[in-house]
Amino acid sequence: MIFSSNFFPCIDFFRFALREEIITINTLEQYKKQSYRTRAYILGPHQVETINVPVKKYSNNELIKNIAIDYSENWNTKAWKTIENSYKNSPYFEYFEDYVSKVFAKKYDNLLDLNYHSMTICLKLLKINKTICQEDFSYYDNKERFISFNAKNRLENSDKLPFEPYFQNFGNKFEPNLSILDMLFMNGTSSVDLLSIENQMVNI
Repeated sequence: MIFSSNFFPCIDFFRFALREEIITINTLEQYKKQSYRTRAYILGPHQVETINVPVKKYSNNELIKNIAIDYSENWNTKAWKTIENSYKNSPYFEYFEDYVSKVFAKKYDNLLDLNYHSMTICLKLLKINKTICQEDFSYYDNKERFISFNAKNRLENSDKLPFEPYFQNFGNKFEPNLSILDMLFMNGTSSVDLLSIENQMVNI
């Protein structure tokens, strides 16, 4: 499969990424606004919160490899504060805080680098040993291999199978398919076991 470059990807992303020996990211795809390329969903005290990565002004058909991040309003500091407020009391926040906060402390020139680093950190915390390979792929030559995830409808998932519930910090209703950060802060390294269960369900 060929994946899009995503920012702290959703759980659905990792359900499929686990099936691949190498996680292949397309750097030749067209940038799309309001997609997982620049957003991640976390569970806040009152609602599902969206962490957005602001970028310089581009059209929807600009190549993602050319997208630069806009730090003019210190979005990264605000985003980390939102994450901290949402998960500081979660079981594994103190173990993973230093790793995740470094992604927000550093300023990246372009979106590809930020997303690559966020994904690398997630794989490290999940203790998944996989290589991320970023390459240029033509859509027309590889369209059967592409997989994408719908950020505008978080509940939609690519395999049409339910998500494995786990305990969350807030609310009485399980919120599925948030950023992998939610699962990591709540379940730690055992998150990979939940993902593996779902991965087995995909293959049924």
